Amino acid sequence: MDDDVDDVKKTQGGAEGSGSGEAGEDKQEPAAQVSLELSSFRQVVRNRNFMSLWIGQGISSMGDWVIVGILLDSVNRLGGSTGLAIMMTFRFLPAFLFGLLAGAFVDRLEKKTLMIVCEISRCVLVVGLAFANSLWIICALVFSIETFSLMFGPAKDSSIPDLVGKEEVMTANSMSSTSTYLTMALGTMVATVILGLAALIYKFPLVASIEPLDKFQHQFAFIVDALTFIVSAMLIFTIAFPRKYSGKMPKIERGQIWKDFKDGIGFMRTNLLTRSILGVMIIGLIGGGSLYILGAPFAQQVLHAVGAKFTLIITFLMVGIVVGAALSPVASKYLPVQKWFGRAVVGFGIAMFVFALIDFYPMSAVVIFIGGTMLGYLLVTAYTLLHQNLDEDIRGRVFAAFQTIMRTCFLLSMGIFAVIAALFHVWIPWTAKKPVSKTLNIGFYSKSIYPAMLALMVGAIVVIIGGIIAIRSLHRWFESVEGQGPQGGESPRGPMPEIEPGFVFIQPEKQQEGEGGEPREGTSDSP
Repeated sequence: MDDDVDDVKKTQGGAEGSGSGEAGEDKQEPAAQVSLELSSFRQVVRNRNFMSLWIGQGISSMGDWVIVGILLDSVNRLGGSTGLAIMMTFRFLPAFLFGLLAGAFVDRLEKKTLMIVCEISRCVLVVGLAFANSLWIICALVFSIETFSLMFGPAKDSSIPDLVGKEEVMTANSMSSTSTYLTMALGTMVATVILGLAALIYKFPLVASIEPLDKFQHQFAFIVDALTFIVSAMLIFTIAFPRKYSGKMPKIERGQIWKDFKDGIGFMRTNLLTRSILGVMIIGLIGGGSLYILGAPFAQQVLHAVGAKFTLIITFLMVGIVVGAALSPVASKYLPVQKWFGRAVVGFGIAMFVFALIDFYPMSAVVIFIGGTMLGYLLVTAYTLLHQNLDEDIRGRVFAAFQTIMRTCFLLSMGIFAVIAALFHVWIPWTAKKPVSKTLNIGFYSKSIYPAMLALMVGAIVVIIGGIIAIRSLHRWFESVEGQGPQGGESPRGPMPEIEPGFVFIQPEKQQEGEGGEPREGTSDSP
């Protein structure tokens, strides 16, 4: 346990001195900047606490996507497309009902204990999925799994600054985002491997007499998937998180949670940085979500790409996100966040617009890859800005809002752009049997246009508008920071003061030290 406490002191000790070196960092030569970034990467990789969280997150995230792959097939067999729609509704419903409220619990509870409880609970619920034979039982289990995921995600995201130094947060976020999107891309592949392994086991004597092959494959996959949450919980158990409370955790009253919830909403409305990032995420995700609902019809109508050709386009997008997230720490040395965050949003919108215009398949793949790299950069820098400028007492609520906004905006986008595409379809009645189009002729140039193409262009324009808003609002925030400098403030647990734009919280490491720089009493590796 003492070694773990030392790890916490080492990883957080460097954050205090990071502020004084920021001004000089911009003046370093490119070679020195790359060397600094490699040094930061080595520090993060050597950080046993963060690596345990990172590996656990990767395993748990892989489990999440295996669930999605197997569950879609199971529910389709039970209830068809109607069953899938009902199940997806239950999957998103917790975010609508208490996504923001979950953040208040995250900020009140010990993160380590909360994450372990969530992982064990999800393990038990996934085992239940293996033996569920009713659509409504499956929906109830999915609803419960998503509820625990709503608390696990913000607890994990908000704990990163507690485990690494301030100057290492960008690298840690880059690794975290890269892991998330890699597991998303690999999840269906892993699910396929698990199903193939189950088919081999089914050939063993007596196994075939237990269940039909398809049901046995699903049960086997769910049970293997449940083990990923146990492995994640065991890794999290080894992490030495700073303790929130030095003694026994005080009793949580219902009124306190409600007050924390209202304070968090008030903070997000008044803090310029948080309001700017969450605002641009709302606009950007509604516009960018059009790719989710329109990607398949666009590929079919414009690129004549179905089946494997369409999934390859999605693969290029996902690989682009992974590359953008992985390169974000290096890119931030040459492309200052204060200038390039908003520009990257606009760039992603432009990439979407160009993608919608192109009907040459190889070029479309290149453009969507470039758009993906910008999206990966955006996600990492957004998380880093919030991590570096939010107090530990408010992070859970902000990241819960972040996740809730992502889920909600994707749903809104699906509904909005399904309607927009349907309206364009009235004008251009394209069908697979009768693939009609309109021709835009401006004299020297003519272009065939399709309903999905036009709807996707509308989505791209929405993203570009979000980027322009981000440029303006974040410019104001960075100007206020440069003009005022960091300043302390009262914790959101107390009365919420009027928060000035550019408000920067006290860094977490200062909360974890007692007099003389010694670790605060109660820092422990126990859950």
